[in-house]
Amino acid sequence: MKVPSSRWSLVALAALLVPAGLVAQGERDPLARLPASLRYDVEVLMDSARIYGLPVLPLQSKALEGVAKRAPERKIMAEVIREFRSLRDARVALGPSVSVDELTAAAGALRLGITQAQLAQMARSRTDKILTVPLVVLADLVSRGVPKDTASSTIFQLFQKGAADDDFQSLWRGVERDIDSGTDPGQALLNRAREIPSRSPGAPPASTTRPDISETQDR
Repeated sequence: MKVPSSRWSLVALAALLVPAGLVAQGERDPLARLPASLRYDVEVLMDSARIYGLPVLPLQSKALEGVAKRAPERKIMAEVIREFRSLRDARVALGPSVSVDELTAAAGALRLGITQAQLAQMARSRTDKILTVPLVVLADLVSRGVPKDTASSTIFQLFQKGAADDDFQSLWRGVERDIDSGTDPGQALLNRAREIPSRSPGAPPASTTRPDISETQDR
């Protein structure tokens, strides 16, 4: 199904970061679906996340995903801990002045093999730009088979050259089509990256606002 451009960020983030449908809107206590022992451990980790200033919804969603898949409790908790660590490491890489959306996207990239050093490099060059869409594209490219070093260096170079959210969305769609047509994932990215124009540092980007998504942090 083709996703309209205006809704690209919403769909991509929902698919990559928080499993859809696991936390029903308006549900008073989603954790009531967890076994008592698992719920206690998850709540303790969520409290730790709040202390660190990390979003807790990804942890909650990871636990509910495991229960929905009928995974063993120890495996579910291992995944929740992995999620917590990726959020914590993303915070270290990006620094304190980062939105919940950027942090969650960065954590997703870390879980797919992007390094803290690569994230920190992007953060240092961000000025006033938002990292969410570039990071979501980066994570999706790696998940589609693009070598992580190729994906990270290409996205970083485009980011440095002033590529806007619309540019990254166009890149993502083009690479996806090329991969589906049989092109090597890494080569597909390099080919499509050449189509993105360089923008001067003072040129206004095509999109400077945050993606239209709901706040993902539960305080």
